[in-house]
Amino acid sequence: MSETRLEKYKKYRQSINEFKSISNEPESVQYREKSVVNDKMNTSSTLPLDEVLGKVDEQQEKQPKRVITRKLVMIICLSLIGVALIAGITIFAIFAFGGK
Repeated sequence: MSETRLEKYKKYRQSINEFKSISNEPESVQYREKSVVNDKMNTSSTLPLDEVLGKVDEQQEKQPKRVITRKLVMIICLSLIGVALIAGITIFAIFAFGGK
């Protein structure tokens, strides 16, 4: 912990410079050229973007429209009754306790 921030990053910059000098050697250049993926070596099983987007659009079209069920109607009615009840109690309290 006695190492200061400046010393730490000075060592870091030196190590980066060493890495750069190593990476320019012919062996490392050949390794990079071998590891580059080109069309001949690319045998991935990914799907084209157009095909994927087309499937997503088809799935969205097949979804049925939302149907209002009896349960949903009951929930909406009870919520409205609750809001009206709270508003009524609030108005009653204002008049009853002399809100001027």
